[in-house]
Amino acid sequence: MENTRDIKRRITSVRNIQQITKAMEMVAAAKLRRAQASVLAARPYMTRLAQVMSRILQSNPETSNSLLESREGPPAYIVIAADRGLCGAYNTNVLRFAREIILNNPGPVTVVGRKAKEFMRKRSFEVIGEYGLKFENPTYKDAAGIMGPLFSNFAEGIFGSLHLIYTEFVSVLTHRPKIIQLLPVVGLAAGEESPGLYLYEPSPAAVLDAMLPRYVTSLLYQGLLEAKASELGAQRAAMKSATDNANEMIDELTLSYNRARQAAITREILEVVNGAQALEG
Repeated sequence: MENTRDIKRRITSVRNIQQITKAMEMVAAAKLRRAQASVLAARPYMTRLAQVMSRILQSNPETSNSLLESREGPPAYIVIAADRGLCGAYNTNVLRFAREIILNNPGPVTVVGRKAKEFMRKRSFEVIGEYGLKFENPTYKDAAGIMGPLFSNFAEGIFGSLHLIYTEFVSVLTHRPKIIQLLPVVGLAAGEESPGLYLYEPSPAAVLDAMLPRYVTSLLYQGLLEAKASELGAQRAAMKSATDNANEMIDELTLSYNRARQAAITREILEVVNGAQALEG
């Protein structure tokens, strides 16, 4: 059995770690609230933007755009993971999901986040772009910086389609890997509601030309927001689990400490009694 000094030292060490994980849990919870608000605020904008373009395509079927046209070529991917660990299975889940998809249908990869870069390079995937995810609050400008070269590559026919692999934020406790197609843009003209009567200036084609790149970039921006919120949710859950485990360990060590202390006291009493008996004898 360990002596009381060693056990007390271990209790102190675990308690110090517990304070760190508790602080990290609270920080992640505060950041998660802001990230969740950003995700929920962006969703209606994306829905409305898609509705506007659907109306243009439904009421002007002759309107075309290069971002809508299918073309030959391999698929390309954007994979979003975290820059750091300490977020449970968040990185593992999305990167394994991405690996299976890319192995089944190979193509060049743009990675966002250090963990995604390390994962893809270690497995010799073709990485054509690398971006950090150090920004706490992703912005539309961040998404535009990632999409700029990819729009050019798509126009040049380097790849035939572009897909985004990220973690969808379902709730604080639920996050799931997801893939969506960014290019060519699909699903906009599938609505059943009446297109109505709208006037577009200077023309429907000009409005579509201006809005389609913004729509695709906004899809990526939404993915960045969802991924960040999912990362923070996973980090908060991981730190809460670590804090709870530390509590259990402290309870177990405290029990061991009390037992060791009681054994030491009993041993001392026995030594005193034995000494007294020896003197009497």
